[in-house]
Amino acid sequence: MPARKSPPWSRQELAVLHDVYPREGINGAVDALPDRSWTAICVMASKLHIRSPIVGQAPAPVLQGERLEAAIARREVDGWSFARIGAEFGVAESAACNAVLIALCPRKGFTPAPRDATGRLLPEGIERLRLMLRKGLKGVDIQLRLGVSSSCVAEQRRRYRADLKSRGKAALPPPGAGEAYSGVKLSLAQRRAVEALFMEGYGAKKIGERTGVSHTSIGRIRTRLIKRMKRKGESLPGCDIDGRRRQQKDHARSVPDATVQAFRKRLMNREPVRRAANAEGIGLVSAYKIRHAFAAELAARGEALPPPILPGRTSTGRYDGWLPADMRARHRQLVREIGTEEAKATILAEIAAKRKAERDRPKSFEEQLEMVRNGAHLVQRFTPRRADPSGTLGGVATGMIE
Repeated sequence: MPARKSPPWSRQELAVLHDVYPREGINGAVDALPDRSWTAICVMASKLHIRSPIVGQAPAPVLQGERLEAAIARREVDGWSFARIGAEFGVAESAACNAVLIALCPRKGFTPAPRDATGRLLPEGIERLRLMLRKGLKGVDIQLRLGVSSSCVAEQRRRYRADLKSRGKAALPPPGAGEAYSGVKLSLAQRRAVEALFMEGYGAKKIGERTGVSHTSIGRIRTRLIKRMKRKGESLPGCDIDGRRRQQKDHARSVPDATVQAFRKRLMNREPVRRAANAEGIGLVSAYKIRHAFAAELAARGEALPPPILPGRTSTGRYDGWLPADMRARHRQLVREIGTEEAKATILAEIAAKRKAERDRPKSFEEQLEMVRNGAHLVQRFTPRRADPSGTLGGVATGMIE
């Protein structure tokens, strides 16, 4: 459910704010308005242009002591997001982020920005922060390096932009130097483009490739879209009403149509499923799914899939095909982009390049001993790999082993 909104400010509260804030500052206003938070009072005073000569103490992090150490462990050891940490400890995501990053600043070897007695940044700290803004660092990176809150970074960015504009200077680079990341602000058009691709049935990875939006931002947009559609009794294409994926239009593990047709042709030629799958770069589970669907299609036409011709026992063992398992995803991507034949030629060229690089790589002494144990021997004549070699005796010895 949506968070409960605070009630509007009453005339009595505004009168107290006008009376107390200029005389006693933020701390006095907090005591006089117990139903309003520190942040709410600061925001309202800023809107009403109420100023006070009294500088109050900067707010302390909401997580301290054992709770703070537990939150740091969740972040550093368990890899939790700040949203999950905030939900675990009952605080806002931004509050969890501020507390953890401020505490990690000196632990990571950075020097926190110098502050005055009230906790405000000194001019030296502001200048360091502005330097990082000019370099285009992300907000979380600035928080970690200076030990400041996200609101401090945002406020200093706003003030620095206004200062540069008033002096006719070049504008600041975007946060992250234009890189797509989870904290970057997205335009309405970008969010609408992501939602439109979700409605077409695409997954997060394909949407990220097409729009340039970060994976984290895409996940947040998807969560909000699912909740909005659930209230209407609708669901995303290929998903149930709770957003669990059932089908996906196009993803990295999908088998291209050209590959499916080539696999079917091999089955009709009575080639075993494993051998045909390895030859076409298809995973075994997907291969059997395609085979069962093909058999059902033939049975509906009154035909039958011919039985495979199983190979006999061989000295070389099981046939593993030409395509390594770790390159199947790349092979499927290349098939979509340049076709089956070109994809195979490209993959074979990459495999040959990797083998050549491994063969030409200087070997350690232990690797040379292992090669000798496996049957390597010294050649009678050494042919240097380069016309003017600048190698050591170890390198020459490595080149004589074959």
